[in-house]
Amino acid sequence: MMQFRAIAQRGKAHTMNNRSKKKGAFTLIELLVVVLILAILTAVALPLYLSSVKDSEKKTCQTNMQTIANAVQAYKVRERAATYPTITDVSSEVGSGNLLEDLNFAPQCPENATNTYTVTPVGDGFKVTCTDANHGRWENGAIIQP
Repeated sequence: MMQFRAIAQRGKAHTMNNRSKKKGAFTLIELLVVVLILAILTAVALPLYLSSVKDSEKKTCQTNMQTIANAVQAYKVRERAATYPTITDVSSEVGSGNLLEDLNFAPQCPENATNTYTVTPVGDGFKVTCTDANHGRWENGAIIQP
């Protein structure tokens, strides 16, 4: 009986040694599965991310148009002008002491810095537009989507 126990314990020790010597490496299949899962997640998430970036750029541009509209209205009230001004490039009027001195900065379209904002009188009101027509326009108190 004693001999059997000793052999059984020696077998356990031998098995334990084999387990402790085994390295904890990943197999090639496991790595490929992980890479495949990451590729699928990226393929799903990337279009959503890009569309949210486009939406935020559009919203920022519309906010810039609202800011410009507020400055144009302030100009009309301050100067007691009969009509709203025509401005071909808003950035040329910012901080110049001219039409849009109420703006502290020249708003830039976040999608493309070369896009410009224009102010055009329309009937009794005016409209503010960005060079990129996809951003809509501000007209008579509201953003009008394209």
